[in-house]
Amino acid sequence: MSEETPAAAPTQKPSAADDRPSGADRIIVRAYPKIIFFWMTWIVSLIAGIIESSGGGEHLGTIWMAFFAFNLLVIGFDFSEVISVMMLAVIGVVVFAGLYFGWLPFIGNFFSDLKLAMSSAFYYTMFGLFTIIYTIVFIQTRFDYWEFRNNEVIHRRGVFADIRRYSTEDLRWFKEVPDVLERVLCGAGRMILTTPREPTPIVIQHVLGINRIDEKVADILGVKRVVLK
Repeated sequence: MSEETPAAAPTQKPSAADDRPSGADRIIVRAYPKIIFFWMTWIVSLIAGIIESSGGGEHLGTIWMAFFAFNLLVIGFDFSEVISVMMLAVIGVVVFAGLYFGWLPFIGNFFSDLKLAMSSAFYYTMFGLFTIIYTIVFIQTRFDYWEFRNNEVIHRRGVFADIRRYSTEDLRWFKEVPDVLERVLCGAGRMILTTPREPTPIVIQHVLGINRIDEKVADILGVKRVVLK
């Protein structure tokens, strides 16, 4: 399901309770790279490093690898609602068949015997690498972002703030959540802007908290949202 919202002139003054930068009626929208969805592996690496330094655990490496594999699935494939339902159905069938035919314990024994071992240095190194990357991403997104105002949309990019402006006249935007797992992990989705003045749609990928951002953009532009099903 996607939501299409035409922009229009503001009909009322936005509420002061809105989460906006002080002194300006604007909304900042930032696009993040897919590496942001590895935050689970980042946190688990720190926890695993602490546990390993304190004596370790028998299946610590397998648990870390499970989180890492899950994050690889998230960034490797787009899990739409249909695909997610199909996967749950397949998992249900496999579990039922495993219990019925008695080969499910074999899978459990396989993972139980799979004792992957990594040192605390490995976990801390992974945590450090992700920390460095996330710091770079944070800095980058401070210099590359979209700014929604009442009568224009501004794309600021670069250290010297290269600016491109788009009028909100006849502007439409779509909120899409193409990946269910990305929404579960970070509430992420994408915004698609269309205007007759641009030959191709403008796509802002991996917007964190897409539902909250969509509500604020609709509020600052003073429009009534129309939901298409």
